[in-house]
Amino acid sequence: MARIVCFGSDLTDVAQLRRLGSFHELGHEVISVTSRKGPMPEVAWQNIDLGQIGQHGLMKRAALALKAALADPRLAPIVASADVLVARNLDMLALACVVKRRSKSTAPIAYEVLDIHSLLEGDGAKSRLARLAERRLLQSVSGLWLSSPGFHRGYFSNRQGYDGPWHLVENKLVLADDARRPDPVADSRDAGVIRLGWIGAIRCRPSFELLLETAKRMGGAVELHIHGQIHDHVLPDFHDRIADVAQVVFHGAYAYPDGLAACYGACDVVWAQDLWQAGGNSDLLLPNRIYEAGWHNCPVIALSGTETGRKIAQTGQGWTIDAATPDALISCLSALDQQAIKACSQAIAAIPDAVFRQTEADVTGLLGSVGIPARSHRAP
Repeated sequence: MARIVCFGSDLTDVAQLRRLGSFHELGHEVISVTSRKGPMPEVAWQNIDLGQIGQHGLMKRAALALKAALADPRLAPIVASADVLVARNLDMLALACVVKRRSKSTAPIAYEVLDIHSLLEGDGAKSRLARLAERRLLQSVSGLWLSSPGFHRGYFSNRQGYDGPWHLVENKLVLADDARRPDPVADSRDAGVIRLGWIGAIRCRPSFELLLETAKRMGGAVELHIHGQIHDHVLPDFHDRIADVAQVVFHGAYAYPDGLAACYGACDVVWAQDLWQAGGNSDLLLPNRIYEAGWHNCPVIALSGTETGRKIAQTGQGWTIDAATPDALISCLSALDQQAIKACSQAIAAIPDAVFRQTEADVTGLLGSVGIPARSHRAP
């Protein structure tokens, strides 16, 4: 059993909890060192709480976390005895490196990146300084854990000059062992209406504008079904904007992962592309929804020329458009009929489950990339 100390900036984040839980399920001793953006969730492992940080920027988060961590006497002994340190995002990498140096730990550091922060993409002085700091910190890293190959090709290799080891860890669904994949939807649907879904964290202003305009222009030919938590600080006008558009339906938040089947099962096709940081992070990432949609045999639409679009073309999960414009999306949706949608859904159903759901081999391979051997049994 390995002692895995994980540094994270938000313990309330579902993806963070899934990663920590997957290590714990394999029987490893997990200790999380985390700040949070909300109330403390209940976890099955030891957590060192660095406090609530709200919606602060990256550098402010890093300063708050470092101040809290250095004042906690428990941290140095825990890190000194760790077998591996996992740091998610740049602020936590800085913290892990500082505490490792102070504790004289010899544990390797894995740097996990699920997004390239906007600060790291800019051309201003602050952005250049942040990239310089990251390059320095990368010298202390034993391996990168990246959720998309686009992050390596489009950022770490060509912009940061990183030529060290890296491991792909996709944002696959984390499900109970006995979870069974739904069958493709076989019910008869209104052939004249396409049910377009937008499912997940509803925080992308460009996607909202694109989908809303598309729904308005297509009228009764499309229904836009939105499922998820609205990020009010990004979309404060969300409810007012959709109030008078009859073909737009907001269903609210859903339970994860149990609520996903109802969300995807009610849609003919879903919008999978992130446009929030177009030209940068959005072009490089692989979003959760392509794995969620795939597991539920639901076709998706993405933007060609992006990592998401390339993935969709590779797996055959749906269709791509050449531009993120209402004209391009309307053209795509207008060309679809229930026969084409059903054929795509059946093709997705033939894709192996492991493409969309996390397996034990995925987790042991991830830990193996930083020298933690696979266990022969799981935790009771």
